[in-house]
Amino acid sequence: MLPLRSRLPSVLAILSLWANALVKAQDVPYINIKGSKFFYANGSQFFLKGVVYQQVPDNDEQGSVSTNLARSSADNTYVDPLSDASACQRDIPYLQRLQVNVVRSYGIDNTKSHDECMNLLAEAGIYALIDLPAPGLTIASLNPTWNDVLYDRFANVVDVMHTYPNLLGFVVGDNVIAGVGETDSGPYVKAAVRDMKAYIRQKEYRPIPVGYVNDVLQGNAAAIDSQSKDTWEYLNCGGINDRIDFFGANMVTFCKGSTYTDSGYNNATQSLSAYSLPIFLAAYGCSQALSRDFSEIKVIYGQQMSPIWSGGIIYEYFYQGPEPAYGLVSVSGSQVSLRTNFADVVTSIATVSPSSVASASYSPSNDDAATCPPGAATSLPSNPRTALASPSSTASGSSTNGTGSPATSPSLSRSGLSSGARAGIGIGVAVVVMITIVVALLFIRRRRQQKKVGGAKPEQWTKTELAADGVDGEARGYGPHMADSNVRVEIEDTSKIREAPGDGPIFEKPGEGGNVSEMAESSPRNELPAPSR
Repeated sequence: MLPLRSRLPSVLAILSLWANALVKAQDVPYINIKGSKFFYANGSQFFLKGVVYQQVPDNDEQGSVSTNLARSSADNTYVDPLSDASACQRDIPYLQRLQVNVVRSYGIDNTKSHDECMNLLAEAGIYALIDLPAPGLTIASLNPTWNDVLYDRFANVVDVMHTYPNLLGFVVGDNVIAGVGETDSGPYVKAAVRDMKAYIRQKEYRPIPVGYVNDVLQGNAAAIDSQSKDTWEYLNCGGINDRIDFFGANMVTFCKGSTYTDSGYNNATQSLSAYSLPIFLAAYGCSQALSRDFSEIKVIYGQQMSPIWSGGIIYEYFYQGPEPAYGLVSVSGSQVSLRTNFADVVTSIATVSPSSVASASYSPSNDDAATCPPGAATSLPSNPRTALASPSSTASGSSTNGTGSPATSPSLSRSGLSSGARAGIGIGVAVVVMITIVVALLFIRRRRQQKKVGGAKPEQWTKTELAADGVDGEARGYGPHMADSNVRVEIEDTSKIREAPGDGPIFEKPGEGGNVSEMAESSPRNELPAPSR
């Protein structure tokens, strides 16, 4: 074994690397919301350059992620890529080549750990947008309900994910609103938004955005249907605690040869230009897999859309099959194969330069709630866990103001410590751990040196405890040596005192050279030679 002194540099080096990794992962800044835009903590605007990052099981015949996760039965067969550290290590270099800064996962397993993947993503500067539902655990479009089972599922995901600084936000549903009337699914989605925001406040977590995603442009339709407009207005009307924090639009009409106009992107931009919350494309890419070239990237991050939109998320990273299918890569174990569209995205994203604004110089032109659409529900379903009900909730649910709430929406900004303060705390903790370990090692080293008799001075007294029987001395607190419970013989040089306690009284007898030997009356002991060193 190497001497302790020679091992210290390597131990310190390992601890230093660990501390640096800890601080690096924890120092990822939260993303703030101000008005209709996202901002980094330093005030620069944040644009999503994302990709859907979700797989389906290999034996799943339904193929697409959206179809798999929308099924009505809960069977836990979906794949949670954020719990697979080896998959994250495999994929992050390719995500970086795509300049991805956001991954969206449609469903996670809240019983598994996501620490490794989330920390790896944080080190790469990548945030995660997490959907709260799972297969069979989502608010249904028809015959909707908001019950304790759904509530617990959503809350459990919040509990599992809230600690990560690179968590961008939560999505309560994707395209499940079929109407906003009293018996439609809209009020149930809005109740879920209300209750999850209340839950986050009640648990005293940092302010985490909660939003919703809906189809805006689908198939070959370039026009915005009235149901989509009612949805985004309804979710942004009423009391501040009942409103979403962002809106994601599914827009898959931009295909090879399309333009800003004939794709309908212009209509969507115009319709949402005055929306008071951040908007982004939650899933984009031509719905016809063979007609994808991702030329829309230059439009999304160009001068026509970037003043209104905060970027978007490509559908999707994994090739799911069967053909024709979406996906930028095919994976098999640890192997990654690039598909044609991978190069299309890399080429297009490298040239974009979105129109941005600094937070300090940005004054939202519209920070008010929207007007609730005609026929919208005026009350929401009650909180299934009434003990955690939001302040705006009542026994019969919470009401919404048909003209919108007079209160303005505050910025969802990071609470607590700044990134610099958190980095300092991380470094401080690491240093304390390092010092503690070094002190412990030095203490062990000193104890070992003290046991070396050769280094003892002549006038020092050294003690050797001998066992008179086979009893384990460690069990009695004597350390590694064997010691009898009632007999202890201390052996020193001839000039030292020898103690040999017995069962009877002790008589003192003068010894040679004026030394004193203590001997028991009942069982005299012979002087034992000093042990060899």
